[in-house]
Amino acid sequence: SRQPSQTPQWLTYWTVYAFFSILEVLIDWLLYLVPFYFAFKLAFLLWLMAPQTLGALFLYDAFLKGFLKRNEARIDGAMEQAKRSASTVTKELAGASADLAGEGLKAAAKAAGKGD
Repeated sequence: SRQPSQTPQWLTYWTVYAFFSILEVLIDWLLYLVPFYFAFKLAFLLWLMAPQTLGALFLYDAFLKGFLKRNEARIDGAMEQAKRSASTVTKELAGASADLAGEGLKAAAKAAGKGD
């Protein structure tokens, strides 16, 4: 946002939205049974986002803040493990790409030599 005073509100909104999205994915099989679910979802998201209602701030203070504080060490550990895993995967992909490129160059050179 262009107004710095709205930055905390939007950061809180996106944090709450992320948790809502995760919850929605986990119980998707159940939500399709709820009539007018998408209308309720739209109203909920508007309530979360509206500066007049401060819905995201309310939910964050009431539920998420305590959960995040209690699980901060676990979340940080999971983030570190994800970072290490991503680094390992990146190194493996780089090595595999280099091998594949080398084999491709050899095949191209061999094909070029046969064309002479």
